[in-house]
Amino acid sequence: MQKTALEEARSASLKIDWHERLLLLECVAARSLPTLIARKEPLDPDQSSRLSNLIEQREKGVPLQLLLGTAAFLDFEVEVRPEVFIPRPETAQLVERTLAELNEDPGLIMELGTGTGAIAIALAQRFPGARLIATDLAPVALRLAERNAERMKEHIQFVMGNLFGFECASRLEGKLDLLISNPPYIPTGLLAKLPPEVRNFDPLISLDGGSDGFRIVKRILDETERFLAPKGLAALEIDPLLSEPLKRYAETSPLQFKRGVDSYGNLRFLFVRR
Repeated sequence: MQKTALEEARSASLKIDWHERLLLLECVAARSLPTLIARKEPLDPDQSSRLSNLIEQREKGVPLQLLLGTAAFLDFEVEVRPEVFIPRPETAQLVERTLAELNEDPGLIMELGTGTGAIAIALAQRFPGARLIATDLAPVALRLAERNAERMKEHIQFVMGNLFGFECASRLEGKLDLLISNPPYIPTGLLAKLPPEVRNFDPLISLDGGSDGFRIVKRILDETERFLAPKGLAALEIDPLLSEPLKRYAETSPLQFKRGVDSYGNLRFLFVRR
């Protein structure tokens, strides 16, 4: 007797988490799990081959999000693809923590290094009356972010630029109510020690924070006072390893700093005001 789709997924590989196998099964069958359980249908030969191929790639360390073509972010999904950083749960926490830090709804928001556009989309949903600008260095990332925003019917201005280095950026000086970013913050010497799923599949430019991990964060902080509105907020995702360089920077900075921890109790967020 031919195996049902569920039975095929169950026997496909014990190396891959059962939940992940079910997600891959739903992807190739183009049906929800309840439907697959109720109908007890087998996969056709093409679907069976695709499932085997996806599971084989997962065994080799290809991120599940890339195999599915989507990544969950808060209460929605974004399209993902190679060469663009995959949004992680910590970045969703950055959005949640930032919302809690805001004293009033922002009218002008800028995200630096948007990647898939997930952060900008989440903020556009939360603040439909705000103007949103999102930058990135990579054309492939900007095209992907634009597709994700269009699919979610969110109006966001995507701009190619290296942090604040884009045409007409000077017009935003002193006007940003919210500046937000998940910048590269991994020290160069630790890149080789990252999990293979990150090291081999996320773009290096999204990870490498220089010798101490603080290079890009410092560049953002150096410009924060110039671009924030008087009551504006800057929110950054950082790493526990930045604690010391951040402490040294804060000693001579006119900015006000507040640190935040993630769900594991690790330093992960930095909130900055003028």
